Amino acid sequence: MPSLAVGWEYLTGYAVATDWTNRDRAEWPPHPGRVFLALAAAHFETGEDPAERDALRWLEALGDPELHLPPSNAVFERTNVTVYVPVNDKAGPSAAMLQSAPTTTRSRQARTFPRVWVGSSPCYMTWQDAGDLDKHRAALEQVCTKVTRIGHSSSLVRMWVADEVDPRAGEHWQPDDLNATVHCRVVSKNTLGSLPEQTQIPLINDFAHLAQRVASSKRAEQKLVKTEFEGRFGKKWKRGIAPPPLLRPNLGIWRGYRSAGAHRPDPDVAHSNFDTDLLILSHTDGPQLPLVSTLAASQALRNTIMKHSGEQPVPSWVSGHDPNGTPLHHDSDAHLALTPLPFVGRSHADGHLLGMGLAFPRSTNLKERGRVLGALLLNEHGKPKPVALHLGRLGAWTLTKRDWTESRRALQPETWTAHSRGSQTWASVTPVVLDKFPKSSRRDDRAAWTDEVARIVASSCERIGLPLPDAIDLDTTSWVHGSSRAVRKQRQLRSGAGSDGQQGTGCGDGFPPYPPKGTNVPRLQVHVWLRFPEPVVGPILLGAGRYRGYGLCMPWKEADR
Repeated sequence: MPSLAVGWEYLTGYAVATDWTNRDRAEWPPHPGRVFLALAAAHFETGEDPAERDALRWLEALGDPELHLPPSNAVFERTNVTVYVPVNDKAGPSAAMLQSAPTTTRSRQARTFPRVWVGSSPCYMTWQDAGDLDKHRAALEQVCTKVTRIGHSSSLVRMWVADEVDPRAGEHWQPDDLNATVHCRVVSKNTLGSLPEQTQIPLINDFAHLAQRVASSKRAEQKLVKTEFEGRFGKKWKRGIAPPPLLRPNLGIWRGYRSAGAHRPDPDVAHSNFDTDLLILSHTDGPQLPLVSTLAASQALRNTIMKHSGEQPVPSWVSGHDPNGTPLHHDSDAHLALTPLPFVGRSHADGHLLGMGLAFPRSTNLKERGRVLGALLLNEHGKPKPVALHLGRLGAWTLTKRDWTESRRALQPETWTAHSRGSQTWASVTPVVLDKFPKSSRRDDRAAWTDEVARIVASSCERIGLPLPDAIDLDTTSWVHGSSRAVRKQRQLRSGAGSDGQQGTGCGDGFPPYPPKGTNVPRLQVHVWLRFPEPVVGPILLGAGRYRGYGLCMPWKEADR
C-alpha cells in the first residue's frame, strides 16, 4: 500500500496558535484537526474545486495520522506578552487615539498571541496506508499550495505533499490514548461536509443575498422577498438587522499522542525488565503526603486499578496472581509495579509525593495496557480524567495523567530511567526489602552479615534482568537527599505510627515495615548504593516490595552526596 506524507514549514520560524483548552498557552504539537481545517479553508476560499473536495473527503477518512516534528529540545514556547489592539467593529469616542489617524479613536482591548519557536525544520502528517493516493494526489497537491497559514494569520506556512519525511523532523509522534503525553483534535468522516453548517457561512451568504434583493426590489416583489427572508431566518426583515455571526468550527474528537522514540532504550545498554515508558500520574488534589506513605498510596492505587480495570477478571500482569489466585513467581517480569514519585535529589528536597508512576512489564504491549487502564484514566472523549484514591486516615487523593508541559523533575520518566544512555551508579530512594532473611547475625559478625546482604541485593538486580553490580554499599540512610530512613526507630514504632505513614511528616521519618504489621513477619529493609560495570537503563525496582514502591532507585552522581 502507498504511504502519504503532507509536509509544511513555518516561514517565520514560529507556530502561532492558541491552545483550545487554555487561551494563555500555545498549541504544540500542532493538532491534525487544525492542519486539516487549514486545508479546508484553502479549498472553500478558492472556488471549492470538486477534485479538491473529493481529495479532502478521502483524506479525512484515512484515520488518525502520525506526526513527524522538530526535536522537542529545539522547540520552546515563548513568553506570552499582552498587547492592546484597537477593535475595528467598535468605533466611537474613547481615550485611545490612532497614530495613523489622530482625529479617529478606537477602544483598545488586551490580546495575547501564544507562540512556539519551531525554527526552519519541517513538520509532517503521515499515513502508512493511503490507498487511492494516485487518484487524489494531484488535487491534494493543488490545495496544499493554496494554504498560507495554520492557526493565527501571522503563522505563515508553506505546505506540500512529500515523497518522504525530512530527517530534520526527528521526533515521531504516534496516536496512543493511554500513554499519551498530549491530546490533539482530529477529524473523522464527514468533517468537511459539516464545516459550512458549523461556521454558518451558507447562512451568512443567504442573508447577504436576500438583503441585497430587499434593497434592490420594489413594493410587491420586495414584500415577497421579505416573506422569503422571514421563512429563512425566523424573524422579520428590518433595516439595520445584524447578519448571523461567523462561528469557529468545533472538532469534538480528541486523540492522545505520544512520542514514539522518547523511551526506546539503546539496544547496546542493559535494561531492566520494566518498560522505560512510565505512565506518570501527577497529584492534583488532596493532602501533601510524605514519602513514607508510599505503601498506603500504592495499595490504594492498586485497589482502584483492580476495581476499574477494563478487563475482568483482571489480567495476571496487573494483579500479580494467576487466574487461580496463586501469586506469580518472583522471577517473573509479568507484573505491574506502582512507584512513588517524590521530590528528592535536590538541596531543599523534603521527599513529599508529587504523584505516582506505573512501571509496566516489557512483555505487555500498548494495546493491552489501553484495554485495561483506558476506562480508568480517560473519559469518553479520550482526554485524561481524575483518578480518586481513598487513603483511609490519610484522606483522599486525586491523580491525573501528566500534562506534556509538566516541568517538575520527579514527574519526568527520564529521572527514574536514565534513558537512553543509562547510568552506571544508582541509589535507592525507597528502601530495598530483602527477598531473603540473612543467616548471619548482624550483632555477632557484621562483616559476614554485610557480605550476605550485598549478595541478596545483587541477586535482586539479576532477577530484574540487570548485570551483577561490581560495588554495593548499604546503610539505613539514603544517599539521595530528601529520602527517609530505611526503617523507623523503635520510639516511632512504640508511639503508634501506623504502616500508612500517617505520622511521617518529613524526610527524617523512617519507612514502615513491609509487609505491614499483622500480615507476615516484616523483612529487613536497607538503603543501597549500586555501581554496575556498565551503564544500565531503568526503572530499577529491587526486592520483595518492588511492586508496591519499595526498592525504587534513581541515577546517582558524586555531586548528589
